[in-house]
Amino acid sequence: MVKNIYKETELRPDTLLKQIRARKMELEQVLLEKEKSIMKAPEGELRFVQKGKAVQYHHKHAHSVPEGVYLKRKQNSLAAALAQKDYDSKLIRELKAEIKVLDKLLIDYQPEKIDDIFQGLHDVRKSLIRPAILPDKDYINRWLNVEYEKKPFDENAPDYFTANGERVRSKSEVLIADALRRHNVPYRYECPIHIPGHGIVHPDFLCLNVRERKVYIWEHNGMMSDPDYASYAIKRIDMYSLAGYTPGDSLILSFESVSHPLSSRMIDWFIKKYLL
Repeated sequence: MVKNIYKETELRPDTLLKQIRARKMELEQVLLEKEKSIMKAPEGELRFVQKGKAVQYHHKHAHSVPEGVYLKRKQNSLAAALAQKDYDSKLIRELKAEIKVLDKLLIDYQPEKIDDIFQGLHDVRKSLIRPAILPDKDYINRWLNVEYEKKPFDENAPDYFTANGERVRSKSEVLIADALRRHNVPYRYECPIHIPGHGIVHPDFLCLNVRERKVYIWEHNGMMSDPDYASYAIKRIDMYSLAGYTPGDSLILSFESVSHPLSSRMIDWFIKKYLL
């Protein structure tokens, strides 16, 4: 079983900036839509009077009496438009305020300065220090250089080799391994991990998202046309899920059958979605 060579006290690379930018973009999109909506909204504002369970709506505008013009039931759509306008006006103010805060945060927040402290040191000093966060190159090297025992191949198993000469068990695994290498995604093939209640298992690939320093299991289920294999695959997915490896979060699942082979396009989609 692989030993964890990283301590919990090590800092993970920053991912907050990406979230801030995504949040800002989301807010700006809503702001744009609401500003367009306000321009089309009716003049004036809504006033309502509640008498027991009954509610009366009044339309207040520049030419109305102070309490507003009573709206009949058939004018409920106007009442809704005025209420929406009031809500949108308040929302626009808050959206602008939050965007302003995020703009300032994007200027002031500079996580790269933590990396710069170590990178700016002389190599002699670097050799004596264990930094709070390792440079990507060092982190990748440590991760890849962990020694482990792969599953043995059966004597009559077919020979499939990746572009860098690594033996795998299927043509589809060749495609996955070569795509990972092409995208510079570090991986370990059939690296053993411990699953509580099941012992040692060998996922097809352990893949490292360098940006997040997060490890994903990638299981390729390549014989889904075979009922026995499909049943086994489902049990294996359940095992991973119950152990905390959630599909789409820390578990990548690809599938193929006789009529639907694994495509390079799908492999690249998985890599870009989860590993880059």
